[in-house]
Amino acid sequence: MSIPGLGQIAPQAPTSTQRTINLRPFGEWRFSIPHQHSTFSSNSSAAGVTVRLVAGTAERDGTELAPNCVYTFLPGTKSKLFTDQGCTLEINNTGGYPLEDRVVEYPSPEQSPMLSYLNLHFGLQDHERAAAAHAQLHPTHHLQQQQQQQGRGAGAGATRPKPGPRVLVCGPRCVGKTSLVKLLAALATRMGSQPLVANLNPTDGLLCLPGTLGAAVFGTLMDVEEPAGGFGVTNTPISGPSAVPVKNPLTFYFGREKVEDDVDMWRQMTERLAVLVKRKFERNRDVRVAGLLVDTAPVEAGDKEGQELLGWAVRQFDANYVVVLGSEQLKTELGQQFASEKTSFGEPITVLGLDKSDGAVQIDKGWRQKSTETAIKEYFFGGIKARLSPFTQSASFDELVVFKAPEEPYEGAPVLERVEITPEMAHWTLAVMIASVTDSPQAIRFSSVLGFIVIADVDQERRRVKFLSPVSGRLGNHPLIWGRWPEPYLNLLA
Repeated sequence: MSIPGLGQIAPQAPTSTQRTINLRPFGEWRFSIPHQHSTFSSNSSAAGVTVRLVAGTAERDGTELAPNCVYTFLPGTKSKLFTDQGCTLEINNTGGYPLEDRVVEYPSPEQSPMLSYLNLHFGLQDHERAAAAHAQLHPTHHLQQQQQQQGRGAGAGATRPKPGPRVLVCGPRCVGKTSLVKLLAALATRMGSQPLVANLNPTDGLLCLPGTLGAAVFGTLMDVEEPAGGFGVTNTPISGPSAVPVKNPLTFYFGREKVEDDVDMWRQMTERLAVLVKRKFERNRDVRVAGLLVDTAPVEAGDKEGQELLGWAVRQFDANYVVVLGSEQLKTELGQQFASEKTSFGEPITVLGLDKSDGAVQIDKGWRQKSTETAIKEYFFGGIKARLSPFTQSASFDELVVFKAPEEPYEGAPVLERVEITPEMAHWTLAVMIASVTDSPQAIRFSSVLGFIVIADVDQERRRVKFLSPVSGRLGNHPLIWGRWPEPYLNLLA
């Protein structure tokens, strides 16, 4: 480049900040990469902060890093790398990102909260082995199921197979609930198990966009490089080819940011999700033995309504462990609530209290909004590792059938109302449901999600609508649901 009076200016090479970190056993390298650089940077070599495990062992949320393999952590990542034996890490901030990081080490392993998390994992493994032994003692269960499906009774004295541990993780806001669920799921898969993970917090989507509730079986490696640590949209079949095995989630569209925005709808969807989880247990022995991990929305000590909803979830999923993070008072209150209750298998409901890791940080509204925008972008356009090309389609108003939930839920309100397409829909994300436009609003509302589209433009005069879809082809007779969240923060075509 030449500027008059200054002559030729040599192009500046990306700054490189490389350093080496040594961690003692049970040490952690905690880092945060802000949402300041575009997810779609053309310079893939400077896409994020790279880390190489030079010596020892290290893991992110239970998933191990391979020795001498370069991992790239992308903008929008808040996480940590943990070592139980000690390690040497090579950090390379090629793009000059405003990386915020620190090393945390403890005088002894007993002072690290990770020790209690690992002990919880080992305890759950004991429960899983007991469930596997019970399944071997009662091998006739599959025959009983076949008889029931054929309309014949299972016979007197039929024994229900006991599933593995069903764990519900709860606690106040930003104490590390989702990180603990990821840790337990990853550790289970490392042992060859296939746990089922459910998310009941609509603010955080599980393998899907925010505003959803869902569940998925985790039986394979999790993506350590992805900002959500294996729980993001880039770990699903819609994300295209991937070096990490993808997961297939079952998703319900809540369409609101918080549980309290529509408690009755959340209850009904939670109940429906629990029914399908139990059905999965019945049909898959390996999943049943591995058990269930449930992530929940924040609940504070003294929040009677929130605790009542936790109790609802515990009963629907037949949970026998309630893990409370970061609140001794909440643990005491829930312990009193479940003191006399038992599961349908006659098991006591055990309430465990664990300390919050001081690595759990507060996530402000701006960060969460950026994370939501990134999830929507990656759903349609992919990330740095796998670029996608969404299809721009055009349809007449008469070709699309759109439903909308009431703005403010009230007693006796319809679950859905059919609405006309208007310019107000521009840039909103709509859910495509696995249902027919001829189904009842009730059936459509509680069907699972096929995918999402984004309304790009509405031409009121020509009665045409342009939208983005991750796959080609018409929508057919699939109905659409227009929720109230995530809001249209950005124009994806801009």
